[in-house]
Amino acid sequence: MSKYKIVADQLASNIQSGLYKDLKLPTENELIQEFNVGRTTIRNAINLLVDSGKLYQIHGSGVYIREMDHDTTINTNAIRGISSEFSGHITKTKLLEFTLIAADEAISKKLKISIGDPVYFIKRVRYVDNSPLTIEYSYYNKQVIHYLSSEIASVSIYEYIENDLGLKLGFGDKYISADKLNEEDAIYFEQKKGDPTLVINERVYLSNGVLFNSSKVFHNYQTTILFSSAKN
Repeated sequence: MSKYKIVADQLASNIQSGLYKDLKLPTENELIQEFNVGRTTIRNAINLLVDSGKLYQIHGSGVYIREMDHDTTINTNAIRGISSEFSGHITKTKLLEFTLIAADEAISKKLKISIGDPVYFIKRVRYVDNSPLTIEYSYYNKQVIHYLSSEIASVSIYEYIENDLGLKLGFGDKYISADKLNEEDAIYFEQKKGDPTLVINERVYLSNGVLFNSSKVFHNYQTTILFSSAKN
């Protein structure tokens, strides 16, 4: 994991624990000394937390903590995944299916690849604090993500992509809608067929603009709270 992300995770943990009582972060120089890192690392860590909605900056005054109504929200502006979003909570993954398939017409359109190209299909349930939060149906372009395994899919795929493959996540497009659960997915959420669910269809790109992932994610309506940071 990049050094600035490690610092960002520690800052987020400090924020959640209530370490900064006046809702203001220590100065940049104080953070440099505390984490024993360079100025660029601190600035990148702060920018990451600003983008995630945890902090805001006032020019000439400092960096402040945004007061949140909930600490278990999903940031629709982020592409970090459940493991990163809920770093202060117990997260688990139940892998339901992991297969290497040939892209059909529908999948080729989703990933902008040719019919027959190799694609990893992954279906899994993500839990936060032992409660089912999402069901993910994901397709990964094997020509970009050359290797995946059931072991990797059972933890954090994005961390593996960045830390092991050395690829940099860039941006994503998300389309949010509502639907009703089918019988199979209702069982995973411990709900009934026809119960409502929030659906996010997303495409995720590397920093060089290459599309590598297309997913359809069903969210548990009883536990999901979405968060979006609006800017002028």
